[in-house]
Amino acid sequence: MWIGEPGKITDSLDFLGTHENCLYLLKGKEAMIIGGGMSYIAPSLERQFSGMDFDLKKIKYLVIPHSHFDHCGAVPYLKRKFPWGQIAASAYSKEVFSKEKVVNSIANANKEMIEKLGLESEDEKLNLQFDGIRVDRVVTEGDIIDLGDGIETHFIEAPGHTRCSMAIYVPKLKAIFPSDSAPFPTDDGTALSYPSAQYDYSLYMESLRKLAAYEVEICAFDHHGVFIADQAKSILQQGLELTEKFKDYIMEQYQKTGNLDKIAQNLAAEAAEKNKIPFLSLEFQTTIAKTVICRILG
Repeated sequence: MWIGEPGKITDSLDFLGTHENCLYLLKGKEAMIIGGGMSYIAPSLERQFSGMDFDLKKIKYLVIPHSHFDHCGAVPYLKRKFPWGQIAASAYSKEVFSKEKVVNSIANANKEMIEKLGLESEDEKLNLQFDGIRVDRVVTEGDIIDLGDGIETHFIEAPGHTRCSMAIYVPKLKAIFPSDSAPFPTDDGTALSYPSAQYDYSLYMESLRKLAAYEVEICAFDHHGVFIADQAKSILQQGLELTEKFKDYIMEQYQKTGNLDKIAQNLAAEAAEKNKIPFLSLEFQTTIAKTVICRILG
């Protein structure tokens, strides 16, 4: 079963944010927000938080799965809302957030989306400015944060999409949060997007094999929602098979045409149609596709 819109998943897990930019509230005696989203989703988060029968003071952790602009843009807003919360991320993410050029790029991407959606008044009211991130807690492979009531979060290093990519597994719920370390669902949830191995394709496949080995009943993506029950059990294996076939397809296409730019343009157009992600322009998706192709070709 696919859940494409925010709402309650279990008593211990809520899907927050929007259809295309997903965060999760994981609840034990303490609570954790998984995912950093983009700043434009803050008005949605405000409505979701205000509608909860839950003590928001229990939110002790804000986890950033990786350092891309669409996975960390709402973190400064969240930190201002929950100043007692510890920001957790990988060591390399922490390094990335220390670079002024990167911070400015993330800020610009988030500001552009606010302007595109006409959310300037919400920006002023909620202070949605991306003004940098200070990581309070570095997490690495095997680290565990215990939220109480049996809710433990196990951190998994899953590089390939980025160098800093992390995934989370919660044994009690048999829930996994792969972020973009696996192909995420298309806009309608009927298929999976192309693998986005922007850092290293071999590492992406290796990470995906590791994630696919977990026993899963909830698979919560950062884009386009959550799979539960039988579909959740197989979705990462399907992603792995897609990733292996995609590599063969790209190599075959390149041998036929030798035209990297044309292949990238075709892939980007298809991805844009299937994914309908409003903050990724066709030009930007073409750049991503070209990067992934280069990682495959070596």
